[in-house]
Amino acid sequence: MRPVEIVLVDFDDTLVDTAPRFRAARRALFERLEALGFDGDRCRELHHGAVDLEMIGRYGLGPARLEHSFRETYGRLCAEMAIEPDETIAEMLAALGRSVAGTPPPLDGALDALRSLAAAHPTALYTQAGDPEYQLRCVREAGVLEILPEDRVHVCPRKTPDAFLEVLDRFGVTDPARAWMIGNSIRSDVNPALACGARAILVDVEEPWEFDLAEPVSDDFVRARSFADAVAYLLGR
Repeated sequence: MRPVEIVLVDFDDTLVDTAPRFRAARRALFERLEALGFDGDRCRELHHGAVDLEMIGRYGLGPARLEHSFRETYGRLCAEMAIEPDETIAEMLAALGRSVAGTPPPLDGALDALRSLAAAHPTALYTQAGDPEYQLRCVREAGVLEILPEDRVHVCPRKTPDAFLEVLDRFGVTDPARAWMIGNSIRSDVNPALACGARAILVDVEEPWEFDLAEPVSDDFVRARSFADAVAYLLGR
């Protein structure tokens, strides 16, 4: 391997366990919509394939969009059935969306692995969020800033190839081939890194978020079962 100038580390579902709260809220959403008489498959298709994508564009990634996404999913289902939405139900579903907010717990061994990585290679946290202040608060409360200083944390609206090059420039890395990205998303972590000529490690998760499902731009990346395994790979263990 070429010398490592920087290792960029994702936050949500790489260092902290964000997904269960989101899955539980969506499961409750669909259960309640089905109990109201809506078709379950249509609920999922509309939410994942249209409404939530629109809300990501409007409100950004992160929990703040979900109350709007849940409310809008219900509203559009009502429109399709030509029935009047019930505001009490709409607000109850919006409250489900708000329930996902809060700092997720660290994944087992993740912070210890981050500490080992930072001791061996220049390391930075690279995360995306619709609300940077909220995301930074979660990063702080999760304990990451006890390992990495705040100036080694970069929050962007969306992880794209251009955003990847910008974060490399911020940290003074001129050759992407000397950078590594570790994250749980093909779409947001692996593909932008590979498109820029960097290396990438995908941390596999059992139930990936629908938005993260994408074809890799190439097969030239490493898979790891956990962040700790990804770090072990980089440290040659």
